[in-house]
Amino acid sequence: MKDTAMPTKVIAVVAYVIGIAGAAIYFAFVLGVGTGFLPRPDPVDGPLPWLIDLGWLMLFALQHSGMARRAFKRWWTSVIPATLERAIYVGCSGIAIVILTIGWQPLPGEPIWQGPVWIVGISLTAAAGIGICSAWFDHARFFGLQQAWTGKLDTWGPLRIEGPYRYVRHPLMVGLLIAIWAQPTMPTELLLLNAGISAYIFIAIQLEERDMIRQFGVAYRRYRRRVPALIPWRRWP
Repeated sequence: MKDTAMPTKVIAVVAYVIGIAGAAIYFAFVLGVGTGFLPRPDPVDGPLPWLIDLGWLMLFALQHSGMARRAFKRWWTSVIPATLERAIYVGCSGIAIVILTIGWQPLPGEPIWQGPVWIVGISLTAAAGIGICSAWFDHARFFGLQQAWTGKLDTWGPLRIEGPYRYVRHPLMVGLLIAIWAQPTMPTELLLLNAGISAYIFIAIQLEERDMIRQFGVAYRRYRRRVPALIPWRRWP
């Protein structure tokens, strides 16, 4: 008998590859600009490149947060299989970050800072830390592969606090912030990109924590009071 779940599995794998590739392309762009390895085109004067870059940031934020909201999920899963919702979200996020990266415009102005090239080692270490942190969550479920493969929706157990999550609530975001800001050179366009992504991270943290409180209730509220969000020695918010 034909496996009717096979198309769902294929879509999930393709979405996973797109999501990972999108993140890799974005980080390669940040490294290329931050080290000066990527040739910098001559910027266009005037407001147009600023408006284009801000538009890409808005598009990314709308996709990334809009598709994660419960109201959108309710509508979206009336159109697609619910077991594909997470995988398609991952794939769309990969496409959005690739479009942002490819369409990002150079901006006029001298670099905000220029430092020694070894600084990029901090960025690479933080990126490696993101990979290590992934060992403390369910990789297959996070990227939607488990749902598509098993045909079962997310099932949440009790809140588990392990590894780096004992010290900060969002270790992946800590790694990402360090990875994008620890660059030897910070031209204007990279400053705008990093500032936009950082602003989005702070907003997304608030939205995610609302969802976590709805999911885990009192257990997450206690965790939130006990463990800081991003900086181990400072409680925020």
